[in-house]
Amino acid sequence: MESISIKRLSFSHTVLASSELPKIPNKSISNILNKTFSTTGFTKAILLPKPLEILKNVSLSLEKGDILCISGKSGEGKSTLLRVIAGLEKASSGEITLFDEHIKPSEWTALSMAQRGLGFVFQNNALLSDLTVRDNIAVPLRYNKMMGTEDEIEQRVDRALLLMLARSFANEYPYSLSLGMRKRVAIARAWAMDAKILLLDEPTAGLDKNSRNNLLSLIKNLRGLYKTTILMVVSDLLVARDLDSKISFLIDKKLSDPMYYNEIRNNEDSRIRAMVM
Repeated sequence: MESISIKRLSFSHTVLASSELPKIPNKSISNILNKTFSTTGFTKAILLPKPLEILKNVSLSLEKGDILCISGKSGEGKSTLLRVIAGLEKASSGEITLFDEHIKPSEWTALSMAQRGLGFVFQNNALLSDLTVRDNIAVPLRYNKMMGTEDEIEQRVDRALLLMLARSFANEYPYSLSLGMRKRVAIARAWAMDAKILLLDEPTAGLDKNSRNNLLSLIKNLRGLYKTTILMVVSDLLVARDLDSKISFLIDKKLSDPMYYNEIRNNEDSRIRAMVM
C-alpha cells in the first residue's frame, strides 16, 4: 500500500525585509500601512511585492515501511517541506494522499494529519521541561480523547518507552537527559500517537557517533517491527547509507529523484555529485 503521495507541492511565503529602528519602550505597533509593518519598536519590515517561492512542484511517493532521507544545502527548504506535509504550513498548491485517501485542502491541517496517522518530530524535540518523560509521551494521548482509557494510554506509553529504550529514565525530566535521550523520547511521543508515518527533522543532528548509531538502530526497528514509513531531513548523508534507504536532494526548490548513497557520485547532476565532494 502507498503510505503517502505528494504531487506538485509548492509553497511560498511573504518576505519581511527588516532593518533596525530606535527602541520604543512599552509600545507595540501592528499596522500595515503603505506596505510597512512595524512591531515592538525594534524592527521595521517591508512587505516585498511578490511572495518568496520556497518549494516548486515537489512530488514524492512512499510505500509502507519505506524510509526516505531528504538533504540539500542550508536554506533550501528541507524543514519547510516537512512542515507543509504535516499541515503546520499551508501549501500554495499541490495534492497529498495518505493511505489512498485524498486529503482536501481544507483538511490539510496539523490536527487532521495527526489524526490520520502522521507524526512530526521537531529538530529541537519540543519536550515539555516541567513534565517527566512518561508524562511528555502521555500528554498528547490524553488530549486526544480517541486514544482510549487511562489504562490503554499507559499501555501505549509503555510500548513507546520500550521501543525507544527509554524505560530506564521514564520518570526523569528532559533537562536531566542527554541530547540522544531527548531525541528518543520525542520519537516515542510521536509514535505513541499511532503514527504510521513519521516526519523526522534532523534526528541525528548534534549527536556523537555512539548516540547516532544507537538512534539509527532504533529507527530501523520502527521499520522492521511496525513497517513505519519515515521521511527524514538529514545533513549527514551517511544516514541514508546506514539505514539502507534512498535519499533525495532539494535543489533550487525542487526534489531530485531518490537514489542510494553509492549512486550519488555517479549522478549526472553536478550539483548532486558535489554533495559528497
